[in-house]
Amino acid sequence: MKPFRFKQFEVFDQLSSMRVGTDGVLLGAYSSRSNFRNAIDIGTGCGLIALMLAQKSTGKIVAIDVDEASVIQASGNFTNSPWSDRLQARCVSVQEYWKSENAVFDRMVSNPPYFIDSLLSPDERKTNARHSGITISHSELVDAAANLLVPDGIFDVILPFDVSLSFESLMFLDGFYLIKELIVFSFAGQKPVRRIMSFSRKQPQTVVSGKIVIRANNEHFSEEYRNYTSDYFIGLV
Repeated sequence: MKPFRFKQFEVFDQLSSMRVGTDGVLLGAYSSRSNFRNAIDIGTGCGLIALMLAQKSTGKIVAIDVDEASVIQASGNFTNSPWSDRLQARCVSVQEYWKSENAVFDRMVSNPPYFIDSLLSPDERKTNARHSGITISHSELVDAAANLLVPDGIFDVILPFDVSLSFESLMFLDGFYLIKELIVFSFAGQKPVRRIMSFSRKQPQTVVSGKIVIRANNEHFSEEYRNYTSDYFIGLV
């Protein structure tokens, strides 16, 4: 199987429970816009987001996942990248990880499970990767932020727009404030489909809010999406 080719790295994803997709690309492009010292990617899958962060930063990144095949794939992708010395993949749950590594990260990113009440997939690994409450609940993800982030650390997460509202409430109840958001639309004029959110323990004076439309039509991506991801994609149309 051929890898998914980006400008500065390649990603094999055939073994991963969740493959390269728009959500991961968006979060990676969003989170890579600011530097960090130590970052953790929770539910890394094939390692795409971690690789995108590595390309634009000087920091170290730990990528964790409970799916062993995904971790093997991510580890291989890391080894073949220009930043192998700054990337580490580990097969461990975030619940177990925070017991041994407390408050060491200034950046946490996750493209987490979000299908809470929908029908389960017949593919058990895909179900585990996408359904909240099977490998990690949203409340446990909030706990992870509380345990793993340094006092001024930032947590970036992408969720379906409707799910994001309840998740924002969970974060607030645990002492985290929304400081930045990017509202994602599939097409102009439609309802938002995703929301990328940044949380901090420091309350902002104002929330920085932006929006992006993914597609100009069924055949072509929008110019703003091409520009937003231009550091990574080769010849996106």
